[in-house]
Amino acid sequence: MYKNEILTDRQFGFTPQKSTTDAAMETKNFIEPALLKKEVVIMTSLDIKGAFDAAWWPSIIKGLKDS
Repeated sequence: MYKNEILTDRQFGFTPQKSTTDAAMETKNFIEPALLKKEVVIMTSLDIKGAFDAAWWPSIIKGLKDS
């Protein structure tokens, strides 16, 4: 996926050389211009603990390969 550049540059989780700080800075850079213009900004963020613990990985991998 990395070699074929399938992922967006805004993918931070499970991505080599990217960190939480990179995600936070991307968020800041996206929101700040709107705030400076006094626009309303709404953000929703989810972090579900253990979300992939019970995932059936063969199906996930097959879905990624097929897309």
